[in-house]
Amino acid sequence: MALTQVSVAFSGAVALREASVSIAPGARLGIVGESGCGKSMLGLCLMGMVPDAAQVTGSIRLNGQELAGAPERVWRRHRARDVAMIFQEPMAALNPLKRVGETVMEPLMIHEGLSRPAARARALALFEEVGLPDPAASLRQYPHEISGGQRQRVLIALALACDPGLLVADEPTTALDANVALRIIELLVRLSKSRNMALVFISHDLAAVSRATEQMLVMYGGDIVERGPTAQVLAAPRHPYTQGLLGARPGLENRGRTPDGRRKRLVTIPGTVPPLFDLPQGCRFSGRCGQEFAPCARHRPQPTALGGGQEAACHLLSPLHAGRGAA
Repeated sequence: MALTQVSVAFSGAVALREASVSIAPGARLGIVGESGCGKSMLGLCLMGMVPDAAQVTGSIRLNGQELAGAPERVWRRHRARDVAMIFQEPMAALNPLKRVGETVMEPLMIHEGLSRPAARARALALFEEVGLPDPAASLRQYPHEISGGQRQRVLIALALACDPGLLVADEPTTALDANVALRIIELLVRLSKSRNMALVFISHDLAAVSRATEQMLVMYGGDIVERGPTAQVLAAPRHPYTQGLLGARPGLENRGRTPDGRRKRLVTIPGTVPPLFDLPQGCRFSGRCGQEFAPCARHRPQPTALGGGQEAACHLLSPLHAGRGAA
C-alpha cells in the first residue's frame, strides 16, 4: 500500500538516509526516537509535504504509483483520499476563525464533490464515529470552545473525511493528559481495524507506541537503527540506542533502590543529537554510544537479522565484528 526508500537532504545536510518502510493495509507501524531524528520528516515524505528547500531522492510509492518528485498537483489528488495526517498540535492545526464542522466539511466538498447538506451529514457521522459528545452541537463550535481531547478528535474526523487508506499520526497524544491520551490511542486502533486502514504512529512515548502498534521503527540521525514487532523490540532491544531509550523511561521496571539502599537513577544517553550538518559518517549514534569501537565512526552498519522479524543496524551485531568488544 505504501513503500518508501527515500533520502532527504538540505544543502548537503542529510535529514533521512535511505529510510525504507513498507506499510500494508490495516497495518499499524510505530516510529520512535528523539527530536531531530527524522520521524516527522519520514511522515511528511508520505504526505508529499517536505519543505521546498529539501532535495528528495529515492522512491515513494502509494498504491503502486511512484510519487517521488511528483508535482504538487499530483500529490493533491492523493492527500485526504489515499493518505491523511494528524498534526502534532490540534489548536494550531485548526482554524480559530472557523467552526470545526466547517473545517471537516471543506475537504468533503472539495475532494468528494458533496453538496453542503451532504457534507454536513457526513461530518456529523464522522463526529459520531470519533466519539465527540453531542455531535450536532459540536459542529457549530469553534476550536477554543472545546477541550484538547475533543480538538484531537476533530482532527481525526478531518483526517478520516475522505476515507484514506493510510493515516499518519504525528505525536497525536502530545499535551493530552494520560487518560485522554489513552482514549485517543484506543480510538485510532479501533478505526484502523474497522476501516482496514494503515496507521503510522509517530511518538516519543514508548508506552503509547506499545499500545497503538504491531511493528515499530527506531530512528536516530535520519537512519532506521532498529525495527521489528513492537512487543519483541521493547522486550529485547538490541541496538544500544534503543536500549538507552528504554533505560531512560521512568517506568516501574526502572524504579527502586540499589543494594546499598540508594534510589536508582534513570539511565541517560550522554550528549545530544548532533545537527544535520555534523552527523558522523558511519553509525549516526557514534560519539554517544558507550559500546562504540573502531568501525563505528567510519563505516555505516548494515541491518542484521535477529530472528522473528527483528533487525538492528549495529556493528556489534554484525558477523564481521561480533565479539570484538568496545574500544
